[in-house]
Amino acid sequence: MAARLPNIDGLSLSDLTELQVRINKAIQAKKDGAKVETLQKLKALAVAEGFSLDELLGKGPGGRRQRSDKGVKLRPKYMGPNGETYTGRGPTPKWLRTLERKGEKREKFLVK
Repeated sequence: MAARLPNIDGLSLSDLTELQVRINKAIQAKKDGAKVETLQKLKALAVAEGFSLDELLGKGPGGRRQRSDKGVKLRPKYMGPNGETYTGRGPTPKWLRTLERKGEKREKFLVK
């Protein structure tokens, strides 16, 4: 450490609270600066190797990471009384919502 830390023993509670707020802001500013700098270094390294950063991180269109199981057919997790199925992903199907409104428990329809 280059500089000696100041003596804070004589500060009032309000001064200490204000100091704490200022310290937290300074820490966040330093983190944000380091984050931007690191991201720039990573982008430059990726371009130097012939890649984009999104390509290396496996991100798809819109900047979202692609699912590792994209396109994989999932087994049904729930089966309705008339043979309807639901994998447990995405919006709850109408048949299951209707049964839940009638007081049925979702666990009753779990596929074993």
